[in-house]
Amino acid sequence: MTLATVAAVLIAAGLSLTAAQPAFVAVAPPETEVDRERLFATVRSLPTKRAAWGDAEHKAGLRQTETLLLDQLTALGVACRLDPLDFLGGDRDDKPWNNIVIDLPGRTLPGEVLVIAAHFDAVPNSPGAEDNGTGVAAIVEMARVLRERPMHRTVRLILFNLEEAGLVGSRAYVGRNIDDWNAGKETIVGMVSMDMIGYYTDEPSSQRSPIPPSKVFKPPTVGDFLAMGGVLPHRWFSQAFNSAMNEAEPRLKTFVLDFLPIAPPDLLRSDHAPFLAAGIPGVIVSTTAEMRYPHYHKATDTVEKIEPVRFEYAVRAILGATWRLAGPIEKPAPPLAPPTLDETPSSDSTKPKDSKKAP
Repeated sequence: MTLATVAAVLIAAGLSLTAAQPAFVAVAPPETEVDRERLFATVRSLPTKRAAWGDAEHKAGLRQTETLLLDQLTALGVACRLDPLDFLGGDRDDKPWNNIVIDLPGRTLPGEVLVIAAHFDAVPNSPGAEDNGTGVAAIVEMARVLRERPMHRTVRLILFNLEEAGLVGSRAYVGRNIDDWNAGKETIVGMVSMDMIGYYTDEPSSQRSPIPPSKVFKPPTVGDFLAMGGVLPHRWFSQAFNSAMNEAEPRLKTFVLDFLPIAPPDLLRSDHAPFLAAGIPGVIVSTTAEMRYPHYHKATDTVEKIEPVRFEYAVRAILGATWRLAGPIEKPAPPLAPPTLDETPSSDSTKPKDSKKAP
């Protein structure tokens, strides 16, 4: 049978030669699947006493939190592994604390890993709804939504423990893996720490800044945005993630502080800090702790303080950005690397990027 005959047969059947070629199939972006009720159910399920440096009830609550999260993730069909912190196990005769690690392996670039994390411990005598029940709920929801979404790069979701005890969980994790990373066994292309993402206010003068205003820096004064803190050497990553967030959820206002060559102390108070110290692009996304939130580390940090609409928007933005940078398998993998010497970064990192542009 000649090619012309084959074509005639296909045309007669209502097909064409091009129909047999592989094509990318458009799918709905994952942020559309975020469920606000699930987010709040996770926050409410967390023990209100879960601190390693608290009394026996707080320590028991932290153990319970670990078990609860494992059970929730397992029920979702998500494979988890424990990452033990055996050098700080509470009492010496007690079992170690653990981080919880979830890998969603990449299909074509599995050695390129995007880490998204949140800590699940709290300080003594604080229920920790915003700090950091909101981040925990986001991780659980991301695991649920992304677990069956094939991506080019690996997404690693980590629930760190003992953040409130001095970033113990993330320091231990980086310390035990950095040799493998330096040897090229895998590449952490970027790390995002979600640490308080649910409290917003439109009140005037409700937002303070860790950096004073100057001729070149005008900090916002209203706490109606989700902040991102990064550093100038890794600005390519913070800008790419922010642009992807704006594309995923343009209704969420964001503010990026990434023009400083070295992060000031107030921008090193979460689990991205050990990654930054290891030379890995790392950012914190946050509602800025005591710079905005009057209930920070207090007994009044309860679920009622979380603003439902913008909390959901924040999760949609972060989840959608993660999916876009990891690369949905339906499209070619997007580039995600530092700029070359002849490329220059954006001149303004304190404003959201155009949400219509891809990262």
